[in-house]
Amino acid sequence: MQERITSMTTLELRRIPPFSTLFPVKENVLKKITGDMKVNGYDCAHPIIVWAGNRCKVIDGNTRLEAALKAGMNTIPVVLKEFKTEDEALQYAIKSQSNRRNLTDSELLNCLTELDKRKDKNANLKQNRTEAPSGASGKTAQNTADLLGVSTRKVERIRAVNEHAPTHIKNAVVAGKMSVNKAYNETMETRRREAEAEISESPEQVKDKRKEAIVKSIGGMLHTRLEREIQEYPEIRYSQSEIEVIGDQVRSLVTESIKLLPIETDIQNN
Repeated sequence: MQERITSMTTLELRRIPPFSTLFPVKENVLKKITGDMKVNGYDCAHPIIVWAGNRCKVIDGNTRLEAALKAGMNTIPVVLKEFKTEDEALQYAIKSQSNRRNLTDSELLNCLTELDKRKDKNANLKQNRTEAPSGASGKTAQNTADLLGVSTRKVERIRAVNEHAPTHIKNAVVAGKMSVNKAYNETMETRRREAEAEISESPEQVKDKRKEAIVKSIGGMLHTRLEREIQEYPEIRYSQSEIEVIGDQVRSLVTESIKLLPIETDIQNN
């Protein structure tokens, strides 16, 4: 990977997800850095990391960039780095932060969510992925733990919360109001109670719950993907006819994918 140091105007640099949302800017830290920049100028020992040749995306240094803008700076030092893929750039951003400090539980959840999104898109990784019911194990989990600067046990617990926690628990972790350990324990207790309740439910009641869960899950994934599209390409506008065409294509893909669900046979119906 090659890199070179240069300077760029602050208005050239683009803060785009997932890099801009991985580590939310803390107001107290931002205020402190902004105040220092107003007095001492930009510390060139800490340049902004930019993805070379990729639309000036900021990979690491969003807080410093925000502080520079608030301090009224027009030009700041940057390091242009080359990355082969977004996955590689994402891992670099996470490792840079975990090497400098201990990540909060909220940040760990954000990072693992982004990392797992990319693993699930890769069919080969998906086939080779070895997981216990509550999370990943083996080499994959160890690599993730090393990247995040935590234990494999912590990775397993974060992943369990991400995959199984009710929305209010997950939101509490994201907001920094609940630790991963507490969220994990409450999630496992909730799942235990649900499993006990399902024993007394009829097959039709279980099916109704699963149908609701499938629709909710697909809707959530679609909403997240469209939100990211808007954030990454805010300058693009679509006509009503183009939106309708995209909608028809998405419906067709969903309809085809739903056929993967097992169909009742005549024997089962009888």
